[in-house]
Amino acid sequence: MSPTNERIRVGDRIVITRRGRKGTYVADFSHENRHCRKSLHTTVKKEAIRRATKLDNDLIQGVFQATPPSITVRQAIDDYLASVRARGRAPTTVQKYKGVLEILHAFLAGHRVTVLSRMTPVLFDRYVAERTSTQKLSTVQGESVVIKSMFKWAKSRRLIAENPVAEVKLDRPIFEAKPSPSLDQVNAILSMADEPVRSQIAILAFTGMRSGELERLRHEDVDLAGNWIQIVSRTAGKTKTARSRKVPIPARLLPILRDRVRHPSSPWVFTTRPSPRYPDGDNHMNASLLNEAFGRLVKRLGYPTGRDTGFVVHSLRHFFETFNVNAGTPQRVIDTWLGHYSDRSMGAVYYRLTDEESQSFMRKVPFGTGLAAADAAKEIVR
Repeated sequence: MSPTNERIRVGDRIVITRRGRKGTYVADFSHENRHCRKSLHTTVKKEAIRRATKLDNDLIQGVFQATPPSITVRQAIDDYLASVRARGRAPTTVQKYKGVLEILHAFLAGHRVTVLSRMTPVLFDRYVAERTSTQKLSTVQGESVVIKSMFKWAKSRRLIAENPVAEVKLDRPIFEAKPSPSLDQVNAILSMADEPVRSQIAILAFTGMRSGELERLRHEDVDLAGNWIQIVSRTAGKTKTARSRKVPIPARLLPILRDRVRHPSSPWVFTTRPSPRYPDGDNHMNASLLNEAFGRLVKRLGYPTGRDTGFVVHSLRHFFETFNVNAGTPQRVIDTWLGHYSDRSMGAVYYRLTDEESQSFMRKVPFGTGLAAADAAKEIVR
């Protein structure tokens, strides 16, 4: 046997040989029922035996960690998203994560990085700098949280030996208060809207529901006898937090909801317009179309529009929060109605809102009838 092909046994587990043009020693051994090969990074026999002996001791003591198999960025993204879905995250959340990670994938491909383990803190900094040049800092910070979560997951699944962004610190995003319409402005918008958009806007404004939750609202979710709107997280249509909740029906919404649930023609409270796919218009409403209709109404009234400096449909949720706070409704009651669960204080852990208290608080919120503001809005349009 030539020196190049010489096999030297070290301990009971390891055999070392020389490989390649330089004759670098490598160690072959079995670990967790899997064959492993590890370079000893030396061409000197005596040093190779020393390093192999240390490796053998690590195997005996159970401290050896095998190098994770190389996984591509593409495969890691797909596996991570599958894991997020399996943990029951809302489809909109999964879609958001996918969008962020697809941008990261394109960025890394542009830097010829196709294997996840080749990510570095410097590359992460370059990604942040590139994204910040076209996006708001708060947006990029939110994307960074998603990226760090994926790498933390990859490390926990032993897909990478080290988390390259574990020590990268993210600054807290600067809070930017979003515009919130006043009650008079909400009333004015309602006065200019036609059905069913008027009813849709009213329900969003006076319950704090998300437009996606209204999109999937069923007749069975409206309990007129008990005076509740049930916002149900279902397998086929989960809420953002994957939790269900209920909101008392304000007196102002009762006539609207009575009319809507009186003669149900489909499971949905609001349905789509007839189309080739749904000729009977028996599918649920499209929240995107509502947002477009809302934007047209806002422009018609001369109010500011747009997510950053004006009003969008989600601004109605801001209105609900702001108006209730100013009306003296306790914050924890509002959070319960809105479905906010991020507060981990002991107050949030211990606080419980009874049905009777919830109904009582809602009765005190002065949403009014909107008649005076409606007349004012007609004057504006004239």
